Amino acid sequence: MIRRLAVIVPAANEEQHIGSCLASIGAARAHLAQSRAASVHVQIFVVLDGCQDQTAAIAARFPGVRPLVIQAGRVGTARHAGALAAIGSAPPARELWLANTDADCAVPRDWLSLMVAESCRGTQVVLGTVLPGPGLPAVLKKAWLSRHHLREGHPHIHGANFGIRADTYLTLGGWQPLTIGEDVDLAGRAAAAGHLRIIRTASIPVVTSSRTAARAPGGFASYLTALGAPRPGAAQLSEAQ
Repeated sequence: MIRRLAVIVPAANEEQHIGSCLASIGAARAHLAQSRAASVHVQIFVVLDGCQDQTAAIAARFPGVRPLVIQAGRVGTARHAGALAAIGSAPPARELWLANTDADCAVPRDWLSLMVAESCRGTQVVLGTVLPGPGLPAVLKKAWLSRHHLREGHPHIHGANFGIRADTYLTLGGWQPLTIGEDVDLAGRAAAAGHLRIIRTASIPVVTSSRTAARAPGGFASYLTALGAPRPGAAQLSEAQ
């Protein structure tokens, strides 16, 4: 039974988005408390990876946020640091759920509630979907919609909407120190295990920023940009799988 839940948010100079991200997580935490009679303790870990802006100061305004400062420049390393901090804060790992998103995203109100409900059904991994936020040029939005028919059992993998039970996370070896593709890598190892209950759901989409200026070449922003000029292999970019 899940008794604790950790939300892990890697952030690298995200002062424009971290406030709305944490506000959405706060709303999801309140919804979980109402639906579960406050029986699940929630912590929020913001992993500040080389931040030089006001991300840390903005995050500090939100109650229940635990900051972690690293200098890695790799999202896989940042996610792993948050996961280890959460796991080490109060064992056992079997009673902890790790909910992962990104600092430029907003999660839906029932995001945490659905993940906990799935864990009660024996699910060990929840793979959710994302939607580009406002501001995406019309041509890119049309291309996005043509390639992303969001449904239960969808084929997509996004670190911005990825839940996993902590003991399963440890058994699989956790996030690898990758700049991109850490989500596809971990989901692939989960699938290869052959015995895990993995749910792919479109019922809790996370809204992500529509920026097309890439922070990491080959990442989500690069994928959005590539939609405007399709080429062989463009659909295979990491976070848009």
